[in-house]
Amino acid sequence: MITIMNVKFWLKSAGYCTSHQHFALRGSKRKTIRFPATYGLIHHPVHGWILFDTGYTRRFFEGTQRFPGSIYGRLTPVFIQPEEEVVSALRESGIKPEEIKHIIISHFHADHTGGMLDFPQARFYASPEALEQVNSVSGFQAVRRGILTNQIPRDLMERSVPLTEENFSTKEDPHLGTLIDLFDDGSILLVSLPGHAKGQMGAILRTESQHVFLIADACWLKETWQENRLPHPIVKLFFDSWTDFTDSLTRIRNYHQANPETVIIPCHCQDTVNEIMSLQAEIY
Repeated sequence: MITIMNVKFWLKSAGYCTSHQHFALRGSKRKTIRFPATYGLIHHPVHGWILFDTGYTRRFFEGTQRFPGSIYGRLTPVFIQPEEEVVSALRESGIKPEEIKHIIISHFHADHTGGMLDFPQARFYASPEALEQVNSVSGFQAVRRGILTNQIPRDLMERSVPLTEENFSTKEDPHLGTLIDLFDDGSILLVSLPGHAKGQMGAILRTESQHVFLIADACWLKETWQENRLPHPIVKLFFDSWTDFTDSLTRIRNYHQANPETVIIPCHCQDTVNEIMSLQAEIY
């Protein structure tokens, strides 16, 4: 008999970058806005503390001092204070680094992997496609894919469990397709959302009050999934697959129509972050 579990969830932010709004939302104003580097802090009643991504750390500046990483640094202005880094924020909340045993990496772009090295006892979960890519690129090719190798643990592959049907039980959703059931209890279901990055994964969390859908970079701003307003075509230069991106977005919209009570969280939408952070003490 399978026991259904609930988790507790807090949305946090570790720094931010800036860019033009019209890149993220075609037809919008040509103004500079913040894109927070969020991560999810999850508590499971059996498996303890879990992270979904790890935000920025000052390692970003170390990795972008020299060419080719300097290209990344010029294109993406980043702002992060020491106390905002995930390991510092957790310590402030009384959570020790060694208490983090599980880290889900949605994809390996630098704003999601900054804190990986701070949790040497954690097991990592990522798609096999994302793991294969991060394990095979270096130099300019890594930077071109948004990866800073100085942030990636050298023993990544030894500590990682690929999110495959062979390694985990699965469920089927009529709109999202196959879902990986991380702990085989329905508490954390992992969803393939490729396009923005190779092998990108999202997560559906079952909390006591409702479901939360972390869609990572499946879109940047809420207007994209709510109104189907796509980014500027120039971003195709940096995406892994535009076709997969629009397909993932369609699946999210279809899922929302069938499950309107689910809270959908794009990881870089400041409006969504403000809304969730103002309510999460009451809701989650």
